[in-house]
Amino acid sequence: MSSVIDPAAARLGASSRAVLLDAARDLMIERGSTDVSLHAIARRAGLTAPLVKYHFGSKEGLLTALVEADTARSIGQLDDLVALDVTPTQKLRLHVTGIIRTYARHPYLNGLLNRLVRDSGHEASARIKANFVTPLIDAQRRIIEAGIAAGEFRAIDPDHAYFMIVGTCQYLFATRVPFRDMMGGAPAQDAFVRSYATAAVDFILAGLAAPR
Repeated sequence: MSSVIDPAAARLGASSRAVLLDAARDLMIERGSTDVSLHAIARRAGLTAPLVKYHFGSKEGLLTALVEADTARSIGQLDDLVALDVTPTQKLRLHVTGIIRTYARHPYLNGLLNRLVRDSGHEASARIKANFVTPLIDAQRRIIEAGIAAGEFRAIDPDHAYFMIVGTCQYLFATRVPFRDMMGGAPAQDAFVRSYATAAVDFILAGLAAPR
C-alpha cells in the first residue's frame, strides 16, 4: 500500500472525516435506507472518494466509525444506568426512553447495525458486537432480571424482552420515510416522536408488570 498522503486530506485534516460522517448520516436519513454508495457520500460531502479510504480504509470502515460515533455516549452511560439507586421499573423507563431518543437522532442506526453485523468482515462485525450489541443486551438483561427478582416484572425470558423492546423502539424510525407520506408527515415530527416515546414506555412497562 502506498504511504503517500493525499495533499487535500492533509490540508483538511480531521474536519474532512467529520464532514464525511455527516454526509453519510444525511443521506441515510433522507433515503430511509442504509444503502448509500461511497461516491454518493463523497459527493454530498463535497470531497473525493479517495478521502474515504484515507480516513476510514473503506466504506465498511466509514460505516463502522459512524455507528461507534453515534452510540458512544449512550453505551457509555449503560453501566451508570444499571448502578442507579432507583427501582428496576424506573431504570427501564430511562433505558427505553434513551433508546428511542438515540433512534430519533439516528433513525438509520438499527438497520446499519444489522447490516454491519451480518455483512461486514469479521473484524468490523466483532467490533460492533463487542462495543454496542453485547453491552446493550447485558444491561437490559440485568434490569429485567432485577425487576423479576423484585416482583416488579412478570417472569419473562430477558432475551424475549430484548427483541420486544428494541422492536418497539426502532420500528417507527426504520419506516418513517414511507409512513411519513401516509400519515401527513407525523412520524418525522418532533412532537410525534415525543408522544410515541411516552406511549411506547407505558406500553412496554404495562406488558412487563407483574400481576397484582
